[in-house]
Amino acid sequence: MVEFTEEGIVLSVQGKIAKVKIMPKGPCPDSHAGCPVKALTEGREFITEIENTINAQPGQKVIVKIETQHFYKGLILVFILPLALLFIGYLIGIYIARLIGKQGEPFGYIFMSIGFISSFFLMAIFGKNFNSKYRITEFVNN
Repeated sequence: MVEFTEEGIVLSVQGKIAKVKIMPKGPCPDSHAGCPVKALTEGREFITEIENTINAQPGQKVIVKIETQHFYKGLILVFILPLALLFIGYLIGIYIARLIGKQGEPFGYIFMSIGFISSFFLMAIFGKNFNSKYRITEFVNN
């Protein structure tokens, strides 16, 4: 299981559930200048409901642990699946073209496109299984 930590501000509390605004600083642990990934994620705040195990109150800054049980499976889904379906689609197109006695390249490109586009549908279907779990772990010391 992969774990990340981010800072957040408690917006409201209802029972044992806190609504927290998380302010990502980027995926890089160190702040090296010119990091393109950090620039994309920095400042993209989002609000989520989290179990309030430390009894944080509205306005308090907290550390939120983000546990992703299926982090590496999610990476495979996003990066490997489209490439694999691109290649498999091409091979299927060539095979079908040979079966019907046509030129292989156009069929290969058509099925390659179909394979790549279908990977987005599969990501949408299976991506719901890779949700993260949020947990407030401690208060931020200023």
